[in-house]
Amino acid sequence: MNRKIPNFLIVGAAKSGTSSLHNYLNQHPDVFMPSYNTTGDKVKEPRFLIKDLVEHKLHYGVWSWEEYQSLFDSVEEEKAIGESTVLYLYYHNHAIKNIKKYLGDNVKIIIMLRNPIDRAYSAFNHVSRGFKEQYTFEEALEIEEDRLDLDPHLTPMVMYKDMGMYSKMVKAFKNSFKNVHIILYEDFRDNTKKEMIKTFDFLGLNIDENIDFVTRHNVGGKRWKNKNMKYIFMKSNWFKSLLKIFIPKKIRDSLRKKMINVSTKDVLEMNVNTREKLKSYFKEDVLKLSKIINRDVTHWTK
Repeated sequence: MNRKIPNFLIVGAAKSGTSSLHNYLNQHPDVFMPSYNTTGDKVKEPRFLIKDLVEHKLHYGVWSWEEYQSLFDSVEEEKAIGESTVLYLYYHNHAIKNIKKYLGDNVKIIIMLRNPIDRAYSAFNHVSRGFKEQYTFEEALEIEEDRLDLDPHLTPMVMYKDMGMYSKMVKAFKNSFKNVHIILYEDFRDNTKKEMIKTFDFLGLNIDENIDFVTRHNVGGKRWKNKNMKYIFMKSNWFKSLLKIFIPKKIRDSLRKKMINVSTKDVLEMNVNTREKLKSYFKEDVLKLSKIINRDVTHWTK
């Protein structure tokens, strides 16, 4: 059986709009991107091409070549076949080696980049919604360097600063593949349709007017009001078990959404001093990035 495999990848960066990009692309009739595997589990981010680095750190992923190929068994006549795993950008050396090994040299690469300071804080708030972040943002930044070594099961997402050091990552992809498309988060946010048209063009696709460019996906900006509510929604417990027994899934999902809305609040603005320190931290790398992508993004650190 001659199986289809991806001819494009969204490789990151995390918390830069990649979920929305994935969903907008997936609405196009000539695009195929997997959302579920053969057993019905969500696999928007297969992570297969970095499995050796993250299999023991992350609960969800596709860890065999056979299963990875099976994600694309439903491909029919779609021209663009892709997947999105945001950690491919961070683990660029490993990912690039395996992309070439499994998918070949002609894969098209899409990279989304966001102001690394805002990206870091967004990632912190995302991780804090679960149970893997017990520190304040400032404390987490101070201890970041050794965290993954000290706790091998910790999510790589806690590398808030390191994940924003884009220049070496982007340079590696640009040096390794001839088709690399860069999207800046602020451009995508402010004129989504324009950026999507550019992306369709990059993938060799016609514009489709029926795509919903308005709905945003995986939106952050919320935090739990207290630890008890966080426990109820994030951990398996008797309350959730009872709901599953007595309430249909559709009603359950609607109820969950309403309860989360009343149980969360907007995140606080980043501390001004912290922002200034991060501007200094990222300044040199942002300057390097500007030259690599031929786009001035030094306003990120001014």
